[in-house]
Amino acid sequence: MSITVMILSGGRSRRFGGVHKPGVRLGGQTVISRILGTVRQAVPEAEVWVAGTTVGLTDAEADSVGSVREEPEFSGPLAGIEAAARTMGDSEVTVILAGDMPLVRPDHLRALIAASRESGLPAAGVDDRGKLQFLCAAWPTALLRRRLADIGQTQDRAVKLLFSGLEVAPVDVDPAEIVDFDTPEEYERVAVRVEAADTIGSLPGASDVEATKASPGARAVPEQVLRMRDLAATELPEGVWMTDAEVAAVLDFASHIKHSDSSLSPVLAAFLAGRLHSAVPREGRASVAEALARVEQILTRPRG
Repeated sequence: MSITVMILSGGRSRRFGGVHKPGVRLGGQTVISRILGTVRQAVPEAEVWVAGTTVGLTDAEADSVGSVREEPEFSGPLAGIEAAARTMGDSEVTVILAGDMPLVRPDHLRALIAASRESGLPAAGVDDRGKLQFLCAAWPTALLRRRLADIGQTQDRAVKLLFSGLEVAPVDVDPAEIVDFDTPEEYERVAVRVEAADTIGSLPGASDVEATKASPGARAVPEQVLRMRDLAATELPEGVWMTDAEVAAVLDFASHIKHSDSSLSPVLAAFLAGRLHSAVPREGRASVAEALARVEQILTRPRG
């Protein structure tokens, strides 16, 4: 199966102070380098085109992709898609990716490709509110080109026109995975998530995370965290113990606090929850998750 991927990188970034968003750095890499790396992990054999400037790619990365500009420049992502579709070779499926979406995962890209191939429809990520992400989608290439021809004029027109009147194959995705950024404030929030993802990804045993989930839908617990839990248990009073599910609840809570707009320290909040949980006799003790929720309720209560 032949795959083409187009990364859209031609915007003005007005709300970002005119700084080229794909070229800014996150955790030691530029945004566009991260996206290209994800594409190479997902579909190493894909033909990749950048619609817009390649600023932010290394020389080697830039040499490995095709590059095309929309006409006229800065005339919108739909015009960029048309320019890439007109220049690239034939393929079975084409993936369209925004150039400011650094948290997209390889498995999501593979799921989009599979859904489009199996259905013959455009496939797009859909979050828990039913919202589709039009700029993280996979298309049958022939259908994409027909839709562009039907639209005709693409300059300064909305990408959702491609999807108008078409059935879409939805692929469930965590909205945090397909988040983009338009403002400095949104960039800071994405930077926090990138830091957390890079930290978890660097832990020993992180590649085996799926096998260590405590329950369906629970956060995956890296082996290093579980080993630390087991070591700490030797210093705790008899009968004080945290199950894998409770460890997962603490990790979820810390992530929730860290990624929220709250000024709470995740470490302090988790510590207080642990104290609240262990201070109550076991027969009347709340679950760790309930203790965490109670601590957040107390610490975020309006004063006065």
